[in-house]
Amino acid sequence: MRFNARVGQIFGWFMLAQLAIESANARSDVDLFSLDITELLNVTIEARKVEENLQNTPISVSVMSGEFLEQRALDNLVDAADFIPNITITTVGENSGCTHCAGITIRGVGQVDPIPTTDPSVGLYIDGVYHARSAGSIINFLDIDRVEVLRGPQGTLYGKNSIGGAINVLTNKVSDKQDISTNVTMGEYNRLDTSLLINLPLNNKWATRIAVAKFTEDGFVKRVNGELEGGQDELGLLAKLRYKHSSKLNIELSIDRQLQHNGTAASVLSKKNDDASLISLFNSIANDTSAINTLPPLQIFDDPFLSAATTENENRLNQTGYRSTIEWGVTDKLHLKTIASYRSLDATYGRDFDNNPVNIGFTHDEQTQRQRTLEFNLSSNQNDDFKWLLGLFTIDERISYDFRFVFLEGLFLGLETLPAPMDGSSLSSPTSIGGPNNPLNIGLDLDNTFNNKVDNQSLALFAHTNYRLAPKWTLTTGGRLTWENKKQQVVTHLNVANIIAINRTDQSPEGAIEKSWRVFSPLLGIQYNQSVDSMIFFNASRGFKSGGFNGVANTAVSARPFEPEYLTSFELGMRSQWFDNQLRINSTAFLIKHKDMQLRGGESDENSGVEIFIDNVGNTSTKGMELEVEAQISASINVTASMSYTDAKFTDVGTATEVTTDSKLIKTPRWTAAISIKKDWQLNKDKLLTTRLSWAYRDEVYNDVFNNVHAKQTSISLLNFYLQYPISKQLNVSAFVSNLTNEYHVIGANDFTSAFGVAEYYLAPPRQAGLSLSYQF
Repeated sequence: MRFNARVGQIFGWFMLAQLAIESANARSDVDLFSLDITELLNVTIEARKVEENLQNTPISVSVMSGEFLEQRALDNLVDAADFIPNITITTVGENSGCTHCAGITIRGVGQVDPIPTTDPSVGLYIDGVYHARSAGSIINFLDIDRVEVLRGPQGTLYGKNSIGGAINVLTNKVSDKQDISTNVTMGEYNRLDTSLLINLPLNNKWATRIAVAKFTEDGFVKRVNGELEGGQDELGLLAKLRYKHSSKLNIELSIDRQLQHNGTAASVLSKKNDDASLISLFNSIANDTSAINTLPPLQIFDDPFLSAATTENENRLNQTGYRSTIEWGVTDKLHLKTIASYRSLDATYGRDFDNNPVNIGFTHDEQTQRQRTLEFNLSSNQNDDFKWLLGLFTIDERISYDFRFVFLEGLFLGLETLPAPMDGSSLSSPTSIGGPNNPLNIGLDLDNTFNNKVDNQSLALFAHTNYRLAPKWTLTTGGRLTWENKKQQVVTHLNVANIIAINRTDQSPEGAIEKSWRVFSPLLGIQYNQSVDSMIFFNASRGFKSGGFNGVANTAVSARPFEPEYLTSFELGMRSQWFDNQLRINSTAFLIKHKDMQLRGGESDENSGVEIFIDNVGNTSTKGMELEVEAQISASINVTASMSYTDAKFTDVGTATEVTTDSKLIKTPRWTAAISIKKDWQLNKDKLLTTRLSWAYRDEVYNDVFNNVHAKQTSISLLNFYLQYPISKQLNVSAFVSNLTNEYHVIGANDFTSAFGVAEYYLAPPRQAGLSLSYQF
């Protein structure tokens, strides 16, 4: 690993300074990571659907409290992923321009395309509600209690589409204590965030909690025409109403709302090739017809935050969720929990493919989604030797997805106006395209619209048991049986040729495309408690990712369903405390066998032109480890650190094009590391200054499955600083700097230089400083 020497020096001097000025009585007790280790061991999580002690849970899980996120200046899941081992989260802007669409990869398993006809590989749950689509998943944190990241397949308890893992986001519960607070954050790029939290007990049975926030910030990539990319304008609302009938019956109703009106994902042209094959073809046609003009050279700038883009600078999101959670202690040993929800999502986004006034290409997406979910969990703790959980989960989903791409506008028109077919072309294989009414021209009508309607239904039954075989040995078993049915109606228009290439609807002669699956996902684990301070576990599990449909099918052959992916995982882990509970070390080693990966490819021939398809053609083998350490150096100094290693490779690529067994998995760094040092400074009897320095490292990754050279992202080190000072018991002030060393942070990339002449970078913000004021009424 190429760790930055400058960063190492910063950490060295910072650590020496903290040790030298250490104060024995300085200690904060409001954050999970400012608790002493003994208190930390009592922290509970819900990673396995029931509350459990963090250190006694035999799975690979990382937990981030609300304070953890705040003190590292982490505003959303994309930011938080830098400090979690073996997970990558981006907004997949390189495939859509979408700023709220999540691309989550854990241990090399993930989704990088937000198209809703395919499913994610990592499940996202917010307050127990499954969020089925990538769109709408990246929003600013609001009233967060904690975030739990579960690595490895969670098919037994979380079901389909969690073969990489699951993210469990939990907001703060309604309390019986009155709590009113407000926060204002100001920063560079005209950042202004305001939030208000109100928790009110209405009487001895009813209470409510309302959080509302507004986030605004200018973009950091400037277009030549004066527009900005990468900014945000978001309104968030979370309202809860709790009815506590008794100690055994609790009902919570909630509504959440997110409205976004952002610019497109921040991007720039990173490389250009004015002699690319399709550009050369276009220009050669333009030389022989007056219907189109030759393309001028592409513009690329020395300023790394300047773009010449002119179109598709909009991201709109409107989503609303309703949830009811009922918890009932049926008996002293039997607990029933039900979660019912309804969610609606409307989103519009797009991207200027070339970042230039030259129309090499743009894409435009419009997506609506409605989902209903219902889950029952019945758990029993009959005695300390046997615990079980039975569950049922169902989801009914309706999706409407309209997608348009326009590449090399005028290409088809130019071919049609040629006097005769061309004698070969600059494409990879000579063709006889060109000339009026030549059917081969149709394959190069690159102005296409895809209208999709998808219906998804899924039902699952699951069970999970823990049985103590002996005082130190516990056996874990689990299984989940899932039934799925999916139906796609798709109409593909070739807009310039005015041809319907595909018509598969309920009313068409061929009918809609429909497919059903039934899948069983098992789990077997063994846990050995060496002592009260250490535990070793082994898990073997299998999960699956749903099959689906090609939402950009442009030929009859490519309009076919693809099958589920399957993943088998083996884990060996340790949870331990040392030195009188002043040191915590958690580690996990894993081996993954991933088969029938859903890969997108493309082909071209004289008869069908360009064909886009998705097939199950990839198998991979992945091994690696994760290490998380926390040390209470003294009463005032706390250090947390993590590291991960991943060795992932293709073992079979079947008929996939341009992918070999030597190809690297997308967005899978070999190494990641992070360290955070917190210091409390006792200024006087009542004043405590808190400082935190956090550093994260990620190894190089490829952002496309083809491993194109200009889509490669080099390794990066990020440094954040946070300071908090209580002016009074009610007023707190904090300051922060993100990306302290001002690294050029690429989070996504595309390389189309050989065909379309463009390569693009999608960027995270440069260095940003800010100030927050919070007031407790």
